[in-house]
Amino acid sequence: MKLLRGLPNGNDFVAYVDALGSLDGARCLLEWKTTSSRYPEEPTGLLALDPQLICYSWMSGVADVALVVFVRKRMPEIQYLRTSITEEQRQEFGQLVESTIGQIEAGQFLPHSGIRFPQNGCVACPYVGLCLGNPQLIDVRLIRRPGASDLDWLSELDD
Repeated sequence: MKLLRGLPNGNDFVAYVDALGSLDGARCLLEWKTTSSRYPEEPTGLLALDPQLICYSWMSGVADVALVVFVRKRMPEIQYLRTSITEEQRQEFGQLVESTIGQIEAGQFLPHSGIRFPQNGCVACPYVGLCLGNPQLIDVRLIRRPGASDLDWLSELDD
């Protein structure tokens, strides 16, 4: 399904979503994927960081999104992964689009990171708890060195 959204510069942003429908009786945006390995289901909230799903939610205005993943392996399976995209995420994405347009028009093409499944660098990243706003995950994943919380040494730099 083709979605169009007008931009401040007079052009349209175009996205092609797989489907708007329902999953388990709830209306949501559906994105179908095929892969040879399962998508990660942990940590909680990881799927909501996927820029493609955020984009589609921004384009459609639908907060609830789901991946329907067809896993091709010896015993094929289908994964149903659901998440919600917040209004704040949609607004931030709109700002990112406008900023990116400005960079393109200025000829600036800077590298950037992103979330892709199933080869997801975030799964092993010790800072993923910071992105997800999950203090418990931060405590488990980050290594705290003795004395790191003592920042008195910073005042010595002024001397």
